[in-house]
Amino acid sequence: MKTLIRSVNNTNVGGEPLPAVFKVFENAGMILRRAEVTVIAGTPGAGKSSIALAIAAKTKLPTLYFSADTNAHTMAMRLIAMTGNISQQQAEQLIKRQPEKAKEVLANGNHLFWCFESSPTLKDLDEEVSAFETIWGKSPALIVVDNLMDIAMDGHDEFGGMRAAMKELKYLARDTNAALLVLHHTKEGYEGSPCQPRSSIQGLVNQIPAMVLTIGQMKQADMNYLCVAAVKNRYGKADQTGNNYVTLAFNPESMYLDDVMIRYMPQQQEFE
Repeated sequence: MKTLIRSVNNTNVGGEPLPAVFKVFENAGMILRRAEVTVIAGTPGAGKSSIALAIAAKTKLPTLYFSADTNAHTMAMRLIAMTGNISQQQAEQLIKRQPEKAKEVLANGNHLFWCFESSPTLKDLDEEVSAFETIWGKSPALIVVDNLMDIAMDGHDEFGGMRAAMKELKYLARDTNAALLVLHHTKEGYEGSPCQPRSSIQGLVNQIPAMVLTIGQMKQADMNYLCVAAVKNRYGKADQTGNNYVTLAFNPESMYLDDVMIRYMPQQQEFE
């Protein structure tokens, strides 16, 4: 039995925001929160892993990162490339030719702890969190799951497995008081806005999270942009259509992201 008065004085009861890593996110209310699940959804190659890595790297908070689609060498290349805004090929050469310099750059990510299990079960996630807590004496502030479809859920079909996984991930976020960031693949086939609507995400995958962001890339002249739309946001503004989005400058070769501008369509809608 609890009262709400304690939540005013106790900042570890869930819902408190993580630092905004981009100004446009802060302005648009796209804030990750402790004990809540956030989903970033988009088609393969849209930039989900880029934005998740940028968030994890820039928050500078203890983070447990489950990366099922990659390995340690690839993530080291990506982090070095993103940090210096150089190509991943240049980052790989730095690792080969100047390993000590590469280690210096990677030291900026010493708050990141990794699991590269290719098809982790929910038990694997729980055991990794428990190991983190045993070593550091506290839960991670941020947990990243890249991506939802890689979580092994025996006895379920694809969508049934994702629904069951989302329920368990919600419990994990509450049990650890961590902000839980989950990446999710969507299908092609939506035209118009670079960001897909909320309807592109099925069932509990869009019902359970406190916030759902859809992303897509856009090119204007010689500039690349990553567009991010809040199609669900319990703590702020959202537009289910995906037509209201913020834009970040994006270098696909380095995965580097930075603030550039904010853009809203003329008619803004608010939804939970």
